[in-house]
Amino acid sequence: MIKKALSTVLYSDAIRSLGTRVFRCFPGLAADYCKRQEGKLCRDEAIELFKAGVTMPEGASREDFFKAVDKHAVSLSEYLHQFEFYKLTEPERNEFITRSEMRALSLKLRMMFPEYDHIEMLRFKEKFLAQYSQLGFVQRRWLYAPEATFEQFADMLASTDCIAKPHDGSLGQDVLKFDKQEGPQVKAIYEKLVRAKMVVEEYLHGCKELQEFHPSSLNTVRFITIGYKDKTIPYGALVRMGIGNMIVDNTHAGGLFAHVNIKTGEIISEAIATDGTRVANHPDSNIPFIGFQIPKWDEISDFCLRAAKHTKNIITGWDVVIRDDGLIEFVEANHRPDIQTMQDWDKVGSKRQLLDILSDITGKRITI
Repeated sequence: MIKKALSTVLYSDAIRSLGTRVFRCFPGLAADYCKRQEGKLCRDEAIELFKAGVTMPEGASREDFFKAVDKHAVSLSEYLHQFEFYKLTEPERNEFITRSEMRALSLKLRMMFPEYDHIEMLRFKEKFLAQYSQLGFVQRRWLYAPEATFEQFADMLASTDCIAKPHDGSLGQDVLKFDKQEGPQVKAIYEKLVRAKMVVEEYLHGCKELQEFHPSSLNTVRFITIGYKDKTIPYGALVRMGIGNMIVDNTHAGGLFAHVNIKTGEIISEAIATDGTRVANHPDSNIPFIGFQIPKWDEISDFCLRAAKHTKNIITGWDVVIRDDGLIEFVEANHRPDIQTMQDWDKVGSKRQLLDILSDITGKRITI
């Protein structure tokens, strides 16, 4: 109780007056508080779902779920579908890292290693695009609407289809697509995007091999690196794609993801949705997932590992597109990727493995 109260006070004081300085002195307490807050969100979300009629399968119960929330900050989706917590013993549950715990771990790493707390470069799309365009990892045209003139925007939209995203957005939310156009309506579009603080990018067309799964979304690879100082390793990879009428591939927007062998680039799992649905073939194109070889895998791996050396962030998720002209570039990067999804396909927990890797790379014992 004392630890819980102290961490709450410390977090509150940090927010209101001392900023992150308090967190840096007590990274474990900051992580504990973050995990509890995330757990509260999981609990509240589940209560609303129960009110809406979500029922428990045989072997699961609300009582057991809420106990799991208190200890692991597990979401209802993780409890029922992604990790099937209700089928696991407590020692087996301890092997998994939940999404909430991953967020707490990300905060703890930032507090433990302040020189690697540069998340703004990855969080804000205009900053990421500016930095990585200069470094050669982004080739497409783009602009940040609030900092661009109307003439610059109009010239861009007159020459190419565009996609617009909130500059600090995530999960594929509020993404807009505009066909190439001219005319008086362009002024209204520009003003809307300025108000919404949108990043506007040239619409990319992916390579034929991946686009055949689902042509209307830009299908990408999520490649995760772990790095600190002179050590950087590839941790895991997913391929992501939309379904139906989606124009984005984000899983939290309704898309699918499948696991990729990090060494070979071969898809090694069925595709999975966040509700636990698994499909062997894409529901629209009927193309099978398992055994598909992602093109240019060695180039993708080298591309991400080189980029990671320019990033002051320990765990980074790189969203990579293979363009229809064969070039590789980043769509964006994530400062706290949902690394827990690496446990979905085989339902084997990887918390211990992840913490061991982090401890080895940083030279400090990492726990969560």
